[in-house]
Amino acid sequence: MDIEFHYWMTGIIAKEAGFSEQDAATIAYSSEFVDENDVCLTIEDNTTGKKYYNFISQTMNILKPKDKLMQIYPIFHFVPGEPQAESARRRDGKMHLLNTTPDNELANDMMSEAFKSTEDMRLYRIGIATHTYVDTWAHQNFVGWYDNFNAVGTNILPNIGHADGKHHPDWPGHRWDDERLVNHEINNNLRFLSAAKRLFEHYCDHLEAQGAYKVGSRPQWSALENKLCVAMGPVTSGDSNPGKDARIARYRDMFTSLPKFDEETWFDDAIKTVIRGREDSHEGFLSKLTIFEDKYYWRDDRIREDTNWFRFQEAIKAHERLALNKLAPIFKQLDVDIHNV
Repeated sequence: MDIEFHYWMTGIIAKEAGFSEQDAATIAYSSEFVDENDVCLTIEDNTTGKKYYNFISQTMNILKPKDKLMQIYPIFHFVPGEPQAESARRRDGKMHLLNTTPDNELANDMMSEAFKSTEDMRLYRIGIATHTYVDTWAHQNFVGWYDNFNAVGTNILPNIGHADGKHHPDWPGHRWDDERLVNHEINNNLRFLSAAKRLFEHYCDHLEAQGAYKVGSRPQWSALENKLCVAMGPVTSGDSNPGKDARIARYRDMFTSLPKFDEETWFDDAIKTVIRGREDSHEGFLSKLTIFEDKYYWRDDRIREDTNWFRFQEAIKAHERLALNKLAPIFKQLDVDIHNV
């Protein structure tokens, strides 16, 4: 999934479930930021000189060594599920222990643990777990590793995640063909509505357990389902993503106070950047040419533990620890110690 679900629809679902608009916005930002948190940074304390290191939750370089991808993809984007699921039936009969399947047990466990987090971390953990959870619908029948199991057609792209499938699995309002599958005609709106329904139910269950609803006032899925159907609009096929701007305009009408996503907002609020030479580029070939690296410091007028960026990074680390422990038995069957790759 891309920003349309991870940010806009997640925020709408959280708000409609009963989270305050501010809390829903924090959940939505955390969910989308999982995809933007792709640079390893060192943040220094001006007073003590102590250094803080983040943990990335996405990589734009799918050609990283396999062991590096294993620390990211199955944890945040391709949670292994049930290889024998009906939705995973392939024309060639192949199965894979790491195959992502929708609404799987591990992804549900991660959601449950997020809801149990301490209050200061809970919204960030919910957003991160949300990203991981709903990706089990979009990324179903792919594994977060180099493997021919991921090959779609004759595409020459590396068989990593859904690289062969390009952006087709991630777009709302889209129809595409996954020729590997028995049921190969894919309607993303149907997949995304299924993900939205289960996410909405998770949010409502949590809020109900917190005593957020009066008797008989729990929100109903049917009302939100109709709104999301209208917002996503009709499905089209092809290699482009028409209608994105119109869909986002409809999402914004449903959550008017949710601002346009800016990946620098939380970072700039918490951290001061000292540019040395030209500002560092973290993308593409230019990232290799930096001679004098920029320096990063916690802002003097902010308490780092109170900033969204710090809390998000600590939540990423907590999610990673949880996921590693839950995934370890599966990877042991592949003779891989995922804690030490």
